[in-house]
Amino acid sequence: MTLNKWHYQLLTLPELPAEVLEEFPTLPVDQYNEGKFRHRRFSQYRIRYADGWQPELLPHRPFCQATEFNGVTGGLLREFEPLQIDPAPVIRAGAEEIPLDHGVEWQVDVHQWRVISNDDTRGISVPEGPHQDGHTYSLIAVVDRHNIGGGETQLMPMDSDEPFLGVKLQPGQAVVIDDRKMRHYATDIVAPRGEEGHRDLFLLAYNAWPERRYGAEYEKSVLTGA
Repeated sequence: MTLNKWHYQLLTLPELPAEVLEEFPTLPVDQYNEGKFRHRRFSQYRIRYADGWQPELLPHRPFCQATEFNGVTGGLLREFEPLQIDPAPVIRAGAEEIPLDHGVEWQVDVHQWRVISNDDTRGISVPEGPHQDGHTYSLIAVVDRHNIGGGETQLMPMDSDEPFLGVKLQPGQAVVIDDRKMRHYATDIVAPRGEEGHRDLFLLAYNAWPERRYGAEYEKSVLTGA
């Protein structure tokens, strides 16, 4: 398949191994957001096409975004622990759905998240509000929803906060977008009073290797605002 005329596509994820699902409860707290609503790991990959997309794990580095794309935690080198599982099935699903150019190597960011909600913790899905990620393509993949309302994924044009798509992605569902063409957001999750709920997901970002968001040179450009 390919992206539709609105530059996105919904898709179904391949079935993930049990060890992937079992990893979400172990995710460390994201220390860069106030509160303990987000738990997170992060790794980066280089992929090339050879009878299918072949991911290569890159040496671990901090995650960073320009303040242009993240006004809350942009402009920082954020240290996250690396993934403990193999996200190759999710990487391939997004690469094939777009579909990425087989003649180009790509760099992929993979974020593994759990957002929680309880009486003491507001389940903030997107602290920075409607935004772009500053990549070429992005994939939002929901792995689990437990005991929550909310968590609606929204896509909106560059010049409006009015969504042209609003969907509560269910476990095993994902959306891939051309990040250059739109902004995206997700509403907060809410668990019943006196109970806890969570939303587990992967967020992937794809950039052609020559425009990679990886390495010392890229990190320097983010820190200096170049």
